[in-house]
This record gives sequence, structure tokens and C-alpha cells, in this order.
Amino acid sequence: MTPENNQPSFLQRLGRAFGKIIRFLSLLALIAGLAALIYYGIPYIYERVIRPLEANTEELAAIEAQQAEDVDKLLSQISDLKARISELENHQTESAQEIAALEGQLNALDETVKKHTVTLKELDAMQASLDELAAISTEHAALLTGENSLVAELRQEVIFSRVVELLSRGRLYLSQSNFGLAKADIQAARDLLAELEAGITVGQEGAFQDVIRRLDLSIKNLPAFPVVAVDDLDAAWQLLVSRLPEEFDAAPIEITPTAETAP
Repeated sequence: MTPENNQPSFLQRLGRAFGKIIRFLSLLALIAGLAALIYYGIPYIYERVIRPLEANTEELAAIEAQQAEDVDKLLSQISDLKARISELENHQTESAQEIAALEGQLNALDETVKKHTVTLKELDAMQASLDELAAISTEHAALLTGENSLVAELRQEVIFSRVVELLSRGRLYLSQSNFGLAKADIQAARDLLAELEAGITVGQEGAFQDVIRRLDLSIKNLPAFPVVAVDDLDAAWQLLVSRLPEEFDAAPIEITPTAETAP
């Protein structure tokens, strides 16, 4: 075989060159396709996939932050509610103690009122016995009758004690705001004082008249002005407990509104 026969023909060389060109163009087309895919695909993927993921991530972060803030607020509210519940429990305990103390005071006042009531009943019974004794006794007329008799003195002492007890019970009724019962007791004491007037000495007249005057004012001031009524009642009670002192200068009574003069 000659060298001329070993060399490729023109067509063969042309075919090989054309094949290389085809491969080169295919490579260029592949590179262009990849470039186009990258150029157009990455923004598409970013807009369609990455951006929604980022938005969802931001929303999740915001939701988590809001939830954390809400949890903190709830914990703070729970803490405040616990503190308020504890404070209310303390107030309830204090209120229960105050109510128990008030109930004890009211019970003590009720017991005191009952004692005065029992004493008044006993004094009423004593006065009834003395009246009966004075009525049926004929053998000792000189002893049992007359203004200076023993029975008259005992009767006057009993009436005096009844007046003091009535005023004491009336004072307790005032402390309980039972103005009607207080006024009734003061009026009853005022009526009984009329029976004592005959046995009052000359030196006791000033104190006796001041007691009458103060009881009248106390009656007029009930129930409209109980505070003023209490002052007059206490002053009259003190004079009676002191057995109507002879050395007594009646202090002028200040003009205060009464139930009759109040507008």
C-alpha cells in the first residue's frame, strides 16, 4: 500500500471537521442552555421557593416572638392574680376577725342590756313589794307612812336606782343605734324623776333641775341628733351617779339643733 492510500480523503476530513463542529455547537448549546437555566431558573426558584420560605421563616419568627410576649403577659397576669387572691384572702381573714370582734362586742352589749333589764325587773318587784307593804301595814303606821318614813326612804332609793338603770340601758341602746328604745328608757327615767322631786333637798335642787333639763334635751334630740343626745344623757347620768351633789353650779347648755328646731 502506497502512502497516498493511507492518507484520509477530503470527504473523511470534511466529515471529521463537521463532526467536531457539531460537537462544539452541541457543547455551546448545552452551555447556553445551562446559562439560560441559571439566568432564568435561579430568579424563578428564588421567587417561587426561597422567598416564600424566607417569608414563612419571618412569619414564624414573628409568631414565636408574639407567642413569647403573650406567654410573658399571661405569666405576669397570673402572678398579679395570685397576688390579688392572696390579698383578698388576707382581707377576708381580717374581715372575719373584725366581724368576730364586733360580734363579741355586740354579745357583750346584749348581755349588759339583759343585766340592766333584770335589775330593772328586780327593782320593779321591790317597789311593788314596798307599795304593798305600805298599803297593808296598819300596826306600824308611824313607821311605814309619811314622807320621812322608812318605807318612803326605801321607795325613793329604789326609784333612784331605777332611774340610773334606765339611763344606763338607754345609753347602751344608743351605742347600738336603737334610738327608739333609748328614747323610751330616757322618757321613763324622766317620768320617774317627778316622783323623786319631793325628797330632794334644797342643796340638790340645782343638780336635780339640770338633770331634768338635760334629759328633756336628750329626748328632743332623738332620733335626729343622737350624738348631741348622748352628751346630755351622759351629763345627767353622771350627776345622778354622784347622788345630785349639793355644791353644783349649772353650766350653761350650748344651743344645739334639736329635732324640733332643725330645718
